[in-house]
Amino acid sequence: MNTYLQRCRSVIKDAVSKIAVIGNESCDLDSAVSSIVFAFHLQQVPALLGAWYKTDSTTVFPVLNVTRAELPLKTEVTFFIKRHGIALDDLICRDEIDWNAQQEAFNIVLVDHHVTKLAQNVIGIVDHRPIEANASFSSNSAFRTIELVGSCATLVGREIFNQGTVADFPEGYSIAMDLLYGAIVLDTVNFSKQADKAKPLDYEITEKIEAYRNVSDANRLTHREQLFQSLVQARSDVSELNAYQLLQKDLKTISLNDRVVSVPGFPMAVQDYIKLPEQMEHLLQFASNTGSNVVILLGLKVLPDGSVRRDAGIIPIDDERLAEQIVTTLQTHQEMNFELEELPTPGQKGKFFQQHNLKASRKQLMPIVKSVLSALE
Repeated sequence: MNTYLQRCRSVIKDAVSKIAVIGNESCDLDSAVSSIVFAFHLQQVPALLGAWYKTDSTTVFPVLNVTRAELPLKTEVTFFIKRHGIALDDLICRDEIDWNAQQEAFNIVLVDHHVTKLAQNVIGIVDHRPIEANASFSSNSAFRTIELVGSCATLVGREIFNQGTVADFPEGYSIAMDLLYGAIVLDTVNFSKQADKAKPLDYEITEKIEAYRNVSDANRLTHREQLFQSLVQARSDVSELNAYQLLQKDLKTISLNDRVVSVPGFPMAVQDYIKLPEQMEHLLQFASNTGSNVVILLGLKVLPDGSVRRDAGIIPIDDERLAEQIVTTLQTHQEMNFELEELPTPGQKGKFFQQHNLKASRKQLMPIVKSVLSALE
């Protein structure tokens, strides 16, 4: 794996044919791992790429969809990558690619998302979220897999297992499988029934990885729990981050009809976040820098017993009406009821809620917010 990643960085400028595998802008563990492992696999076993793979002249390389300066904010990503002996300097970040100058020079494969602002030709997609209303797919793509499972890493794992037997896997796949395994365990909240994220395929691929890595049935649950706790601890280690950096740590934005809504996710409760020093000053500076009209704060706190708590805050920066429309839509939405209970927050701008439907996440919230923005006059 290390040799492969080092080679990607060394040949990226000179390769005749290039294919970038890039995750979504949150660059969480699932997105980062899926891009690294799937790019590695496609370089080793390019069958999925068809005619887009031009024999040995093609370099398939992963891109983390985050700037180099922002990478340290992804604490669980850097922790898990380094834990497997991968140097962060060997990874390629978004701002290390000149996308405009190289527009004709390479194609892209999207993992953990299926809509992109990049102008490059999308030749493949592997994603685990609902299809967005504004999604459009090229007729000449090599492959497209969009399936509602707990983790994109699950779909990447299935593609790998579909391409050959475990005995045929060359050197480097042990690390690849370990990376996928961690992303699945974290994304499914360790297969928590309460979170209800895991699907049958998540269980199937996880068990195949465990068999490949010789995890015994007797140790399976303990192994998962220890890994999950270490990843949660790494993700929650925000001791070195201020309130502004926390807003950037796991961020998605929606821009539509001349309005921008930023949706940061926290590895902590929103109620804890708003108590941080200079929180409001950092929030307003963040909103100014991102051009946000409304900021939606989403908190996820994992308790010591493994249960989770979700809360939210909807902050109008300069558009009270839009914020109210979002609140009303979330409270009355028929297909996905977030079960929001308003919390009193004296001295705070905006409205704050305890979220009792723990199954509803940002994945479900984003299309709802987009529908509100689409309806603006």
